[in-house]
Amino acid sequence: MWEINDLVKTLNEEKGYQIGIHVDGASGAFIAPFQEGLPAWDFRLENVLSISASGHKFGESICGTGWVVFRHRENLAEHIAVSVTYLGGHCDSMTLNFSRPASGIYVQYYKFLRLGKTGYARKVANQMAVAAYLRKFLMDAKDPATGKHIFLSLDCGDTHCLPVVGARLNPEVTLNHFTDIDFQHALYESHWYVSGYHLAFENFRKGGELEPLASDVGTHATMFRVVVKSNLTYHLAQDLASHMKSVIKVLSHMKGYADFKAGIRKFKGAVHLVQKLKKEHSLESGELEDLADEVEARVRFGHSVC
Repeated sequence: MWEINDLVKTLNEEKGYQIGIHVDGASGAFIAPFQEGLPAWDFRLENVLSISASGHKFGESICGTGWVVFRHRENLAEHIAVSVTYLGGHCDSMTLNFSRPASGIYVQYYKFLRLGKTGYARKVANQMAVAAYLRKFLMDAKDPATGKHIFLSLDCGDTHCLPVVGARLNPEVTLNHFTDIDFQHALYESHWYVSGYHLAFENFRKGGELEPLASDVGTHATMFRVVVKSNLTYHLAQDLASHMKSVIKVLSHMKGYADFKAGIRKFKGAVHLVQKLKKEHSLESGELEDLADEVEARVRFGHSVC
């Protein structure tokens, strides 16, 4: 931001412009200010006119909490404000959808008072540490058959970034048997949800033709990410890593999520058979043995899935 400010200053002086900078803090507004080694980005930079932040992301407030702070009143465009008199007096409303509840503001103020700069700094440090643990787990995971890395990193590393882990399955290991989207759905079966994405977009200038987002991947490429919020503790991260390991092991013997889902159905069928065994005591010994063998096979498969 400091470099951008200098470039804008030079441009304004050379061209006679009056260009200002809006800092879209979004997620980073509650992460970057509390990390060591990063230069401050605030109104000390003369060309920064406004800064926005999303309190509901990493600010610990509730959904829909966000705001914009302006350097000076004159930097606030007139068309943003709506003049209202329904409260008996005259005032300006600057909310995007006019009337809004104040719960998000109260929660955010409470978190400011409760945590303070020190509390937010500790929170961010913990989130970064948990993200680093997950990142290391993913980068250390190797395919026992080939020795190749199972995952490829797509993020900026452990420092000076968001507590977000971005990665994709190594296509040299999965051999296109399953994708990151299959991985996402399979993890969801154990109540873990990671965000999966296709690394392609529809170019409507070319009639909706599908094109890759990067030059080194095809339109079929996918990825996933894990957003480390403050409630994702180290122990929960260990549980997530354990489920990731199990899911990869099972998916490597299947062809996508469809086969994985079929395995889940077999596991549920095994549970039903166990219940049937308990109720039907009049089975012949041969029938009971065959049924027990089927239950054992299904439970063994289901255990590997879950």
